[in-house]
Amino acid sequence: MKKTKNQADRNEFERREAHIKSRSKFFSHLSATLLTLFFIAGMFQSDLQSLRGILIDGLFRTQLSSKPHPAISLVAYDQESSARYQGSKKIPSKELIQTISIITQDKPLAIALLAPINEKYYSDAELTQMAQIFSTVSHMYIGYTDSESLGKNPPRSLFHTAHYVPGYVSRDTFSYGADSVSRRVMLSIEGIPTLYSRLATLYHNNLYSNFTFPKNRIEKFGDSTQTYIRWQGPTGTYKSYSTLALAQHKVPSGTFTGKIVLIGSSLEANKDSDFIFTPYSREPFHTTLLEGAANSLATVIKGDGLYKSSLWFNVFLTLVIGVLSVNLILALSPARGLLFLFSEIVFILGIAWVFLYTFQYWIDVVHPLITLFISYYLVIPYRLVDEYKKRWHYQEKSEFMAELEQLKSNFLSLVSHDLKTPIARIQGNAELALNDSSELITENQKKSLQAIVQTTEGLNNYVESILDLTRIEGSKVHLNKTSKDINKIIEEVVTSKSLLARDKNITIETDLEPLFSFKFDVKLIQQVIANLVENAIKYSPTNSKIVLKSKEEQSSIQISVIDHGYGIPIEEQEKIFLKFYRLNDPKTQNEKGTGLGLYLVKYFVELHQGFVSLKSQIGEGSVFTITLPV
Repeated sequence: MKKTKNQADRNEFERREAHIKSRSKFFSHLSATLLTLFFIAGMFQSDLQSLRGILIDGLFRTQLSSKPHPAISLVAYDQESSARYQGSKKIPSKELIQTISIITQDKPLAIALLAPINEKYYSDAELTQMAQIFSTVSHMYIGYTDSESLGKNPPRSLFHTAHYVPGYVSRDTFSYGADSVSRRVMLSIEGIPTLYSRLATLYHNNLYSNFTFPKNRIEKFGDSTQTYIRWQGPTGTYKSYSTLALAQHKVPSGTFTGKIVLIGSSLEANKDSDFIFTPYSREPFHTTLLEGAANSLATVIKGDGLYKSSLWFNVFLTLVIGVLSVNLILALSPARGLLFLFSEIVFILGIAWVFLYTFQYWIDVVHPLITLFISYYLVIPYRLVDEYKKRWHYQEKSEFMAELEQLKSNFLSLVSHDLKTPIARIQGNAELALNDSSELITENQKKSLQAIVQTTEGLNNYVESILDLTRIEGSKVHLNKTSKDINKIIEEVVTSKSLLARDKNITIETDLEPLFSFKFDVKLIQQVIANLVENAIKYSPTNSKIVLKSKEEQSSIQISVIDHGYGIPIEEQEKIFLKFYRLNDPKTQNEKGTGLGLYLVKYFVELHQGFVSLKSQIGEGSVFTITLPV
């Protein structure tokens, strides 16, 4: 009944402790979640445009390049071409007229100039000459790239010969950290359709198809409507022909047939107007404005401009990732939490890459990724508090166990010392009475006295084992080595245990090889051999035999105790050297013992830098061998 009550109290204590831990864990997760939500709310007060630009550019660089649009060709007034005109920064009217004349022979779908064509750069005579050649082109466009021309009429001489429209390649000079990277193409500005919209409409009308740019891919930026460019690859995706090559007739006939030809300059002297930065490169003089215009036009023609996830979608995604991450990382170990963090980063970036490449859908993952990193660091204080609690608990428990162990050792030592004196008196008086030759002692009394002597001797051995254990645990066992013949020690042990063996009619034999004396602790090794012999007698059947062997093996002495007892199962052989361990075998349950004998054997032998080995089979007996270095 008492045992049942103690078990119930223990169960109730464990239940309460588990409840406290569960409640503490719940509040940790709740507070970490609220802290994450608070951080997310503050983070969305900043647009993080610089990081967003770096991330989308990085995703673009990993995209697979596609082929240039077959309907777009580029012609550039480059360094070699300008060398013929003393490095003129503008395209000379003569060069322009000659280039358009040659292109017109291939009957292109349209020709578009990406250059400022007005009275500021050309004289009236030059404009009149250009107007004459423009009139021979079925679809001629002038896409001005200077802000001064926006909303103004074209020069009078060009009024009826060309479409005068904005041809800007947008640069992020205010958004995305003002990094001047071209990520968008204008569809209209101040209500005026841009060159790219007009050329895309012309291209589709030529194919007899209605063209409407998808509304979900259009965003409004100030007075303009834009879409994100679907870059088809790094610099060099579109090949450009120089005006010099055309003049030297190095371009095959028919190259421009049915195509939209974009003409512009690519001079290093015009760094700010003729070159751009792209998601692929921010090196100066690397990507021409002409190539940016080609990618912009291809995006509008195909209607595959990127469209971004909405703000509410970004908020929802960030909240889900933040709450999920902080709770999982808090529940996992630090190593697994770090592995989860990196796995989730790779997963999110992989999903963003797939959607960008497959659906042209730009998932804004800047806030989710920052939240992931912050979630890991938000958990650190909670881990430190939890580790501190555990460490305090373990320290308190360790101190309690150390105190308890000291009390136990003191108790055992005290009891053992107090038992030795009365045991010695009982044993001494019994031996005196047994040696008394008086006729007053009957045969039965002699047997009783012999039983007392044997019992007190066993009890004395038990007390000695306890004292040895307390000395071991108190690190008070020290070797007292003296030089002696170990065979004599073996013979003394055999003599001392002969009476115990005779009670079970067990024969003890010795097979001792002559050995030189060597230094060892006589008392401890004598106790080791005695424990092994006593165990052999105890666990051997009657009428059996025990053999003790000694021999020199290289630089060590081996002593073996061989019995023909019950044997020890393989799964138990490692455990029998543990403190207080006894075999769980019905055949040996009735044998008295403390479970300390073999523990002391192993400890004393290892104290001599030696080792103990065991070979045993069920039903055939056991061989214990101690090896001592010489």
